Amino acid sequence: MTLPLSPGALDRETIEAKARSMGLALTSAEQFAFLEARGPLHLQAAPGSGKTTLVALKLALVADGWPSNRQGICVLSHTNTATQEIASRLTGRAKRLEHYPNFAGTIQSFVHTFLALPALRSRNIVVRAVDDHAFAAQARRLLSLGWFKTLKGFTRQRADGLEMVTEATYVFDPAESELQIQVNGLNRGTASYKQLMQLKEHLSQRGVFRYADMYAIATQHLHQHPRLVAGLRSRFPFVLIDEMQDTNEEQRRLLEAVFKDGTVMQCVGDVNQRILSTDGAGPAAGSFPKEGAMELPVSLRFGAGPARVASRLAVHRPQEIRGHGPASVLAVITFAKDSIAQVLPAFDELVRQTVPPEAVAAYPPKVIGARESPGTSRLFPRALGCYLPQPEPGTAVEPSRLLQAYRRARTVLLHTGQVGPAATILWGAVRALLWELQAPTATPTLPDSLPPFPQLDRRPGTPDHQLRVLVVKALHNDCDTPSRWKYFVDRLGELVERAVGTPVEVDDATRTFWLAHTPLPSAPEGALPPMLTATVASAKGETHCATLVLECATKQGRGHDLGSLLPVITGKAPVGRLNATGRHAAMTTFVAATRAKHLLALAVHEDRATPHLDALARDGWSVVSL
Repeated sequence: MTLPLSPGALDRETIEAKARSMGLALTSAEQFAFLEARGPLHLQAAPGSGKTTLVALKLALVADGWPSNRQGICVLSHTNTATQEIASRLTGRAKRLEHYPNFAGTIQSFVHTFLALPALRSRNIVVRAVDDHAFAAQARRLLSLGWFKTLKGFTRQRADGLEMVTEATYVFDPAESELQIQVNGLNRGTASYKQLMQLKEHLSQRGVFRYADMYAIATQHLHQHPRLVAGLRSRFPFVLIDEMQDTNEEQRRLLEAVFKDGTVMQCVGDVNQRILSTDGAGPAAGSFPKEGAMELPVSLRFGAGPARVASRLAVHRPQEIRGHGPASVLAVITFAKDSIAQVLPAFDELVRQTVPPEAVAAYPPKVIGARESPGTSRLFPRALGCYLPQPEPGTAVEPSRLLQAYRRARTVLLHTGQVGPAATILWGAVRALLWELQAPTATPTLPDSLPPFPQLDRRPGTPDHQLRVLVVKALHNDCDTPSRWKYFVDRLGELVERAVGTPVEVDDATRTFWLAHTPLPSAPEGALPPMLTATVASAKGETHCATLVLECATKQGRGHDLGSLLPVITGKAPVGRLNATGRHAAMTTFVAATRAKHLLALAVHEDRATPHLDALARDGWSVVSL
């Protein structure tokens, strides 16, 4: 099957004219091959290769030549930021991709809209929360009430007993008609399993679900109503999936069940940036990219240095990235426990020395690390917070979920300029917190009293309107100091109480300001903009003038990521020799190391960096010792 377009819709002349109208320059045969393709394909694109721009151009070309007002184009990705970034580049007729009969959104939102939510509505279930944290909070409270004594006793016998309950997720087996829960070491015929199912059903009837539940519900709905497949294929003859590498096995099976036959499915991504899978598995081996996939190996974001580092860190697929961007500086900042507070000022000075001022204004520098939560590890440093001013040197405080959501929302606003999606993220976190405050036996009035952000009352003077104003102002003005954050949270609590008519207690952890912006002390006149500290995962798809990657504890908290990767980064050891923990660190560092245009810096403890300093110097790295 091929795209239902006129013969000239994707010819070379049309493509070049559309590219000029969008201010784009096409420089390679690989770019034209992707734009001209009318059938199914996989595109493996190196970081900074212009993938997002190319996708937007392809969608603009297809939209211009699309012949139907009843059939649409389906654009899917894994994050709202990614889909909004694509949408922000569309102009003219291509803007209609945001409206019926087209669909542009996350894979999760597609599953909700067309499969899971209709299935739940047919069972008279009102969905009030699809959120892992909200489900876990309600499950813990139910377990504490004494209704499920057998299950509670069983959880005390297992180290992962509580997680078994708070992470209970539906699965669907076509051989069975009903949804089940898959728990290792717990047989379905036992009293404990029956009570776990009762707890799960209790929360389901109240409309509280985990994200993954929706895929099981959607799959069951497709199995029970197979004609839905034909309807969706007819509605969407063309499906474009961005960031395909982050599609897990469950998502892949569901998408292929719907779109594999009878639809042109074009998938783009970079398999070596696969870090978002919650189970660490990601797609099934070989699912992306398929053999014979198109490739974009040239990065216009950075120069030869970062390209060399990234090529060495490619875990999933050998990749020789060619860096044709600006000349890039490589630097390592080494520190000890008593000098860790100097790491960020040292990076600030490197930025001043090496990055053109116009690049700083266009692509602000950023400080990122693999781990935001310090967890229970006793290693030093453990997480991003260890590098920030602390009550005690070397400690780290985990930011509240509300602050994390605020930071994500600010990133969306700064990245896309769209306040609506950013406000929806922050407001969703407020509603999720209310679920945690509410007892599971109560009538679910708290979240229902606060509707989704677009539905808040717009009449001036109402609590809803005041909440809208507060959220939007906080996003635009930036709560970049502890005093501003505390004011925002306190004012938010006051207005929420007025809106729901029930006292709402805001705890100290939510008021505490950690890890938003990192203001550098004693900044002189003409100082750089505050550097945002964030996780590597949250920085996916971003471009910075300079990136500082902070050494953190590994996923299991038993070692450090950057220190163990230095032999690979210098080319002294192949990435294939790393163990599973090392490979996970390499995947994350690959993403981190490919964000910067002009300066890539690593912060590594001196004990782990010193044995490799000579090799780093020979490989073109400058060393700043603190």
